Order: sequence, then C-alpha cells, then structure tokens
Amino acid sequence: MRTAFEKSILSANESRHGDMAQTLTDKLTATPEGMRLYQQERAILEFTELLCEILQEQNVTRSELARRLGKTKGYITQLLDGRANMTVRTMSDVLVALGRALHFQDAPLSATVQAAPLWPIREGLAWGATAAWPEQPLRIPAAEPVRKGMVA
Repeated sequence: MRTAFEKSILSANESRHGDMAQTLTDKLTATPEGMRLYQQERAILEFTELLCEILQEQNVTRSELARRLGKTKGYITQLLDGRANMTVRTMSDVLVALGRALHFQDAPLSATVQAAPLWPIREGLAWGATAAWPEQPLRIPAAEPVRKGMVA
C-alpha cells in the first residue's frame, strides 16, 4: 500500500513529462498538501540520516541501541527506515540513549525545497540542510565549509 507521499510523487512524476522546466520537487511542493508531505519526509530523512551517522560514529549497533531503549532490534530498524511513528518524544529518547540532545530550527519553506540535498551534510556533530538557513549550534549551512568539533 502506498503512502500519501508516494502517491504524490507518482502523480507529480506522471505530469512531469509535459513541463520539463519544472523539477519533480517543484511539482511535489506546488500544492499545500504536497508541501506538507514533502516536509514530513524531509524531516524524517534528516533525523534518520543523523541517527545512522551517530550510531556509526559511536560504533553502536542496532541491537545495542534497542537494549538501551528497552525496544526490539526490529523497532530500531523501523525507526531507521522511516516506518515507525517518530514523535518528538521518540526522537528525544533515541538521542538521549546516545548521549545527545534534540534541538530544533525552523526555516522558510522555500529554503528547504531549493536546489539543496534532502539529507544533512555532516562531519563530526555539525550538520546542515541548505545554505539559506542561518548558522546555529548544531547546523552549518551547506555553502560554508563544515567545521569539526561543534557539539550540543
């Protein structure tokens, strides 16, 4: 069964062939519903990419994270592939289990759909999504070089 976002992608892709000037992202985000779904998926992807990198940096396995959280390895797999319902509490609990804190930052919608990667650019603990976002303790704009040693 397809998610609403997957249906949105298929619909945008079908209509894409008539107007090559617009990107698939432009088509997906052209309606309020499409933008809402795109932003949900972008946020999930950012968090799961961050989580994977922290696990790798700390040499923590899925089994070990599951043990720390009192969950199953299957649950951790669902978190990492975006299938589990990730509430703010869930994200915070996962990061606390890894000795990290959850921080938020907002940006104009246009800053998150311009020609920028959907995933964070990270080195050490510094990460960012687009050049349009101002520098914050945990985020470094993609247009600037990533600096080592920025931690929460």
